Amino acid sequence: MKKVAVIFADGFEEIEGVSIVDVLRRGGVEAHVVGLDKLPITGTHGVKFVCDMTLYDLEEDEYDMLVLPGGQPGVSNIEGNLKMREIIKRFDKKGKFVAAICAAPIALDAAEIVRGEFTCYPSCEKAVRGGSYVSDRNVVINGRIITSRGPATAMEFALELVKILNGEQAYNEVKNGLLFVK
Repeated sequence: MKKVAVIFADGFEEIEGVSIVDVLRRGGVEAHVVGLDKLPITGTHGVKFVCDMTLYDLEEDEYDMLVLPGGQPGVSNIEGNLKMREIIKRFDKKGKFVAAICAAPIALDAAEIVRGEFTCYPSCEKAVRGGSYVSDRNVVINGRIITSRGPATAMEFALELVKILNGEQAYNEVKNGLLFVK
């Protein structure tokens, strides 16, 4: 079974984080909620979350993908965490998938892994020095780096992650079960 670490930092966007974890689990992916530096984590709208572990407990080699939800100040917390930055770099260097939505491509840029096309929440592209911003697609897949625009695109983004990890059949089963229309 594929394993994904979804990083929740204080101030993350709840819709994005929860949608991603939920859809991945529906798609047969072992998705773990990883608190950036403590437990519990509080989202940007004040919702508290109990995570499976903290970043300091993460066994990187066990995971196929790293996912960063957006939201502020969550992304700033991720971007400013040196351990997180190094983990992002190692996932990229090992050829593992790294995915980010909303403002989270800023954290990918801080780790210096943004190359080629990416998308993000409109206006956040100004903080991303690498790559080429795409404004007209909800999800951009650029090799092993996957990016998306924001809260309203979270389900589409998560479904694409299911497709990448578990194939077209799992994608279609989850998509149809959710009544997702694209």
